[in-house]
Amino acid sequence: MRESTDGSRRSRQRRRYAAAAACLGLLALDPGGAFGLTGDQARLARPSGGHSRVEHEAVRAPAPARGLERPAEPSVRTAVPGATPTDAASATAAQPSASVSASPTLASPSGTVNPDFGSQNLAYAAMSVSDPLTAVEISGLPQVGAIFGYEDGEITTHFCSGTVLASDAGDLVVTAAHCVYNNSTDTYADDIAFVPGYHDGQKPFGVWTPAKMVVAEQWMDDGDPDYDVAFLVVHQAGSNQRIADAVGGGETLGIDPAYTTLTRVDGYPSDTDKPVTCTNNTRALSSTQVEFDCAGFPDGTSGGPFLADVDPNSGLGTVTGVIGGYQTGGDTPDISYSSYFSDAVAALYAEAEASN
Repeated sequence: MRESTDGSRRSRQRRRYAAAAACLGLLALDPGGAFGLTGDQARLARPSGGHSRVEHEAVRAPAPARGLERPAEPSVRTAVPGATPTDAASATAAQPSASVSASPTLASPSGTVNPDFGSQNLAYAAMSVSDPLTAVEISGLPQVGAIFGYEDGEITTHFCSGTVLASDAGDLVVTAAHCVYNNSTDTYADDIAFVPGYHDGQKPFGVWTPAKMVVAEQWMDDGDPDYDVAFLVVHQAGSNQRIADAVGGGETLGIDPAYTTLTRVDGYPSDTDKPVTCTNNTRALSSTQVEFDCAGFPDGTSGGPFLADVDPNSGLGTVTGVIGGYQTGGDTPDISYSSYFSDAVAALYAEAEASN
């Protein structure tokens, strides 16, 4: 489906992948090779000098036993920024049967729109298919944020997107694995920061840095697109506040969602200071990949959430995917993909939770 020559496909794939690769140091790995990068791109350097104590880890869980064919359960490695990635001991994580729900302590806001984002924010409207099917800018979302390079205690440029999740510890962010791990050089993007609600240069909830990164071994070893999901355990320097509390509650993690679901997708294009959003019905590309058709999701939107069942009062919903997976999220801005959120993703979430 959507066949193309290898050369044209690599050329298109660079559009979305390059932004994340620049921060990860991927642009220096294979000039003219598998990613078709130019010599100038290959000379781009990875950010350095930020926080350097991030834990990295990996877990192997049993394969899911129900539903359509699913990817095998992931090995998870946990990582700490600045540390040399090493394989952790394998462990088996318990698997939720359907979804991971919000902790009672992470209740959604009481129906009021955060004044930082404006009462006309489309994210607080009832869900319906966008017309036309083109992403539009919005003023920001408390739970959705941009992932930046981080150097000498300051954010640099944003290159990916992420989402605050509901969890017992209230400290989890979900994004795409290709945003934080370079499987070709076996290195993590340690010097990064997450800024929820970022818009117009404003950081209404502050800057959060990862203490731990959880990525499937299948992504780390082979770049398997069925495991292009990562969880970050984040904290804020000098504060004991939990990120989920700071933003008014986290999104619920949805496991084994329907393939065709009315879904809102959000993300931060790397060349703008506001997120974009679009709503459409998803569909199955395969049993392990989900497709979302809407124009306007270019570089930088990788890791942005697929959100279903969004409450128009609170703006909170259920994360059923992130931009990534097949073609690292899509060769063009018009079609986005996500790894299917099976029990494999639940195992990664459980490992991130267990670290607290």
